[in-house]
Amino acid sequence: RLYDPPRPEATLLVARILCAAGDLPGARDLLAWLDARQPAADAQPSQRTLRHMVALLCALVLVAAEGISLLALRLTRPYLDEEIRTTADVFREQSARIRVLIEPDTTRLLALDSILGWRYRANHRDPNNRTNAAALRGDREYSATPKPGVIRVAAFGNSFVYCNEVDNANAWPELVEQMYPQLEVLNYGVGGYGVDQAFLRFLAEGSRLSPQVVLIGFAPVDLSRVVNVYRRFWSNREIPLIKPRYLLDDDGNLVLEPSPARVPSDYVPYLADPRRVIDLGIHDQWYEPAIYQDPLYDYSATVRLATGLWIRLRRRYVGQERLVRGGLFNPASTAFRIQLALFERFAAAVRARGARPIVVLFPDREAVVSARNGQPMVVASLVEAFRTHGLEYADLTAAFVETDPEGGVGSWFMPGGHYSPLANRLVASWLGRDVLARATSNAALTAFPTSR
Repeated sequence: RLYDPPRPEATLLVARILCAAGDLPGARDLLAWLDARQPAADAQPSQRTLRHMVALLCALVLVAAEGISLLALRLTRPYLDEEIRTTADVFREQSARIRVLIEPDTTRLLALDSILGWRYRANHRDPNNRTNAAALRGDREYSATPKPGVIRVAAFGNSFVYCNEVDNANAWPELVEQMYPQLEVLNYGVGGYGVDQAFLRFLAEGSRLSPQVVLIGFAPVDLSRVVNVYRRFWSNREIPLIKPRYLLDDDGNLVLEPSPARVPSDYVPYLADPRRVIDLGIHDQWYEPAIYQDPLYDYSATVRLATGLWIRLRRRYVGQERLVRGGLFNPASTAFRIQLALFERFAAAVRARGARPIVVLFPDREAVVSARNGQPMVVASLVEAFRTHGLEYADLTAAFVETDPEGGVGSWFMPGGHYSPLANRLVASWLGRDVLARATSNAALTAFPTSR
């Protein structure tokens, strides 16, 4: 029985005891055989040893992955449009910026608004920005109605309408008035606005000064804004501003979801508990539960890196709701359908007030470069929808395609991506001439014009 034991080490112990007890027959032969067999048995690792080896290997792999991920996060920081950070870091910055945002300061251009989310302050003065009593950009106060022979134009939209990064004198609406005395251009632009907020501002105050033409400004970045509620979900480096947004019901009709934060005190709960911003994600396409709710996200650089890369991949290439597909705005996306519905509703509201709506497409640097290289424009699918739905539009890309600046394309753009004084002058020349021609001839010059 001892020659085929299930536990050789136990048999070896018994054999040694027998030998120690006396010179029993066969005991020493058994001991010699077991001693010869023992090294072979010891050479086979036990299950516990194998488990320890696997655990050690996994630990080494995890440590290596974490080290590589930390290095990758650091090295990719200058190249990503948005740095991949821990949620704790995002929340720390969020709290600091909310404190600044809700602090009473009448010298600041930006002010919170109960309907629009935010707006620019009336009668503001600083070296680059001046607004009048109606919170329009400019020093001029406009009468309730335009003078005879003058065509009054109201421009609504985002920072390309407001003309961020240049002073009042170099903003295209003011330049239009200088170049074309027959036109008045009232600048209702506000930085960061989507067409949804521009529309709400028009409903609130757009007809007070009796415009005859209303320009509805649109830049490529605006498409992302109509499905956004909290700006820091769109980019975690943004100001913690909260806005209203429109939803589509089952019949495709727009339904307004008012801003969850209507007064400064509504921001205070996010200071007490920064994680409460998660509640804002219910109607925000850019909210990512993997960032804000995964407990491993903050503790593992590998998880952060993999999550950040997957989010970028999904948003750009594989997600059904991606904004761009095949180089064009994706007509199947919710954002596109809301955007088109907003243009239609905006235009209808303008016509109901006796004015003429014109959608104006403001190309960003990427769009200008693509068009100058003969590549399809990302707004081409939107332009096709304008034609199908009978929306009048003007595409300013033509102004940038047919003109060769001495300093190259870079001379048209400021560091933050907005138009330079040179580009604002170009826009003023082309758009002013276009609007004047439409108004005086009653022609709908829907265009990507090829010549002037």
